[in-house]
Amino acid sequence: EFGAAKRWPAAHFASLAQAVLARDPSTQIALLGSPKDRDACAEVAAGLPAGAVFNLAGATSLAEAIALIARAAAVVANDSGLLHIASALNRPVLALYGPTDPDHAPPFSDLAASISLRLDCSPCKQRECPLGHHDCMVKLAPELAWQRLQPMLAA
Repeated sequence: EFGAAKRWPAAHFASLAQAVLARDPSTQIALLGSPKDRDACAEVAAGLPAGAVFNLAGATSLAEAIALIARAAAVVANDSGLLHIASALNRPVLALYGPTDPDHAPPFSDLAASISLRLDCSPCKQRECPLGHHDCMVKLAPELAWQRLQPMLAA
């Protein structure tokens, strides 16, 4: 709802999903979001094994999304409502912050970690990158997210 600026690039989510699946090919990945996220989630799923990734953006009720999150081994999310639901359910959650301030609304969970590059231009709190480069999200590398996510999956 905030705009594209808060969305980690689909290619980054796909790269992270590939790392998760390489670690455990039996993993099932659910992509959640609103109907507005459906195309971005389809882009994430495009190069991944069909039986391992399920694009559920816009296809679940809020109650169904909450039920899926409650059973998740881990959640990786942009700064969004679903991030805070995962936090409230005390699921292992990796929160990705770019144009929003991770100190303003962090995940309040014993099992949460947040990543923000804290570039000079962020948090700008804008719906679209005013500088046109989106560096706060683009430069937040999937390898960094994978490094932070691995201990959560091992727990």
